[in-house]
Amino acid sequence: MPRSFGARTALALILAPALAPHAHAQSTTPADATAAPQAATSFDAAFFAAYNPINAGDMVGRVPGFEINDGDDRRGFGATAGNVLVNGERPSSKATISEQLRRIPASAVLRIELLSGSAGGVDVHGQSRLVNVILRPTSDTGSPITWVAGIRHLQYSNRIGYTLQVSKTLKLADDVELALDLQAPNLRGRTIAFEEVRNSAGALTRYREQYNQPNFNGLQAAANLKWRMSPTDTLNINGLYNPSDNSIGIGNVEHQPSGAIISSTYGRTEYPAQWRGELGADWEHGFSNDLSLKLIGLATASRSDQALELSTYLPTSLANVRRQFTGSENGERVVRAALSWKASDAHSLEFGAEGAFNYRDSELSISNQAAGGPIVPVALDVANTRVEETRGELSVTDIWQMAPGLTLESGFNFEASRITQTGDESKQREFTYAKPSLAVTWLPDAGSTLRASLRRDVSQLDFAEFATSVNAIDNITLVGNPDLTPEQAWKARLEWDRRFGGRAALTVGLFHDEIEDVRDLVVRDIDPGPGVTFADAVGNLGKGTRTGLDVRGALPLDFLGLSSADLRVNAIYQDTRVTDPLTGATRAFSSGDNSNQGPRSGGGSGGPPPLNVGNRDWGYVVSVRQELPDLKSAWSLSIAHNAPREEFKLLEAVTIDRPVQRVDLSWDTTIIPGIAVRFNFGNILSPQEERVRTFYTPDRSSGVIARTESRANKGGPDGTRSFTIQLSGKF
Repeated sequence: MPRSFGARTALALILAPALAPHAHAQSTTPADATAAPQAATSFDAAFFAAYNPINAGDMVGRVPGFEINDGDDRRGFGATAGNVLVNGERPSSKATISEQLRRIPASAVLRIELLSGSAGGVDVHGQSRLVNVILRPTSDTGSPITWVAGIRHLQYSNRIGYTLQVSKTLKLADDVELALDLQAPNLRGRTIAFEEVRNSAGALTRYREQYNQPNFNGLQAAANLKWRMSPTDTLNINGLYNPSDNSIGIGNVEHQPSGAIISSTYGRTEYPAQWRGELGADWEHGFSNDLSLKLIGLATASRSDQALELSTYLPTSLANVRRQFTGSENGERVVRAALSWKASDAHSLEFGAEGAFNYRDSELSISNQAAGGPIVPVALDVANTRVEETRGELSVTDIWQMAPGLTLESGFNFEASRITQTGDESKQREFTYAKPSLAVTWLPDAGSTLRASLRRDVSQLDFAEFATSVNAIDNITLVGNPDLTPEQAWKARLEWDRRFGGRAALTVGLFHDEIEDVRDLVVRDIDPGPGVTFADAVGNLGKGTRTGLDVRGALPLDFLGLSSADLRVNAIYQDTRVTDPLTGATRAFSSGDNSNQGPRSGGGSGGPPPLNVGNRDWGYVVSVRQELPDLKSAWSLSIAHNAPREEFKLLEAVTIDRPVQRVDLSWDTTIIPGIAVRFNFGNILSPQEERVRTFYTPDRSSGVIARTESRANKGGPDGTRSFTIQLSGKF
């Protein structure tokens, strides 16, 4: 990890306690955290006014020492919880909580509460810290219409993209309100790559010039109906529909070392169908102050069809036309019941039952047609298949207030599922898992929280990995694997959280995971018999471990002469170990494109980028923001960097790195009455992605290099310099 980052982190750790009195003096809005041990700190809307927030996500992203966690991307509802509540409840939606927060205008937020994880209530256990967004009561005329409009220029594309958003809450009756949100994002990007191919002696044998130009046009309509049916009954209904019109232009030109063209390939990917939708509802009934029942129903569906056509030319004529169609249809149906019972002053019990049905239909076809010749289909393994899962889960949780400031949270989940695959592969398997959990939370004094937890976790199988996928340009194929098994782990964590008044905070966490059936890249035998053929696939390796440290902090910088300025740090370091099936050596988990990405991180559009490390060794985000009241403005600077990614395949090892940090600079101002303006200069250093594919002969276990392919990739979602102007207001 860079020394400069280590120095900044050490400075924050050392100075935070010493500066606590000064930091506390800067905040008068949040509740006084020094009164007595407590589980909640409150931040009124006025605390966030200086940040010129556009939506609730911008506000939550500014809670000191807190980072939005969107939860795991899993089937069902209970296991996907993030760490944010709205009016004390988890919305009945599979959309990420960061996406839902962006639909809530900042003007609709009354206050934000920072809670201990044990105070979160049903369906969000396991979090060390939670945020509860409290909304203002809707007036008789509803809320004003809030709007956001922005334009963005992306480097290399030389085109202007835009984003539009309109939100409105209507009061239909005294106890009924309807929130509407309409968004129309447009992304026009471009990626330019240069790739060298060298033989085992390091001599250049060929090179490639590539480009990829996406054009994404989307429309998203979301609605939320809240109905207070009676003093004891509440109904919420959520709906979302998101169609999009996408296309990607593709080009690849291959040269001899002299510069002479060997071949050139041009084509386009169209998406004839691209949409997702969901409909969810929850009903909560209070039998008494100590007993309540919540019923949740959720249905999601999506479709994505991708039609690719590539024409390859030799120097003098057309050589081949490749056509590839990839289609997938996904659906999920979930019903869940949760009973909350405060059995005594010391014990709160929660009982849950969930049933779910999920499916994915996958289609893949490829053909080649030589100039003037017939269309020749390509034989593929596991190209067309359907995967279905029927799953049930029972759970019980007890929150025991053992003493003032001391809480024991214990839980037990039992899950049973049946997965059936039909089509090119036919298989049926049944799984049962017991998932106990235990967490102790101690508030030794005002502003401090110490939490220790141990839980059994079972990861989510990705149905897309049951079917074969092909990347035509990079010549990469991953065959479908019907033998995939969920990754299981015992996860232990020790976390200390310290609040120093309203603006300073520090959280340090230590974690260790003992993992079984590590999900990674494996070698699959796809043609058993005398003519055995092996191919790369996603599969399971056996036992592995993950050990690490993460740090989050916020620190006022007044002591450096920067008045109304704050430093924020979010960092992680981890070590993963598993035995490589080819070499027998101990190595890190694969962390490349085909690795588990870990919990999803989210945030508001006005803050620093989220920290998404996945299986990489380390990552950090450091940001500084200063308010300039006399100019009705504020500036912010963020620096983010992650460790390289690696993949380990049958014939090759892949390393993907961005050696230069991501740097973003923003300027917010409200100098125009009634309008907030945000200027953002993103990815100032325009860091290029460097990918090295090292091929071995006869396979990676030999250590004998056959060739290397080194690509410098400019552009893409993380490497393109961008200029954004965004305006927001209400009427």
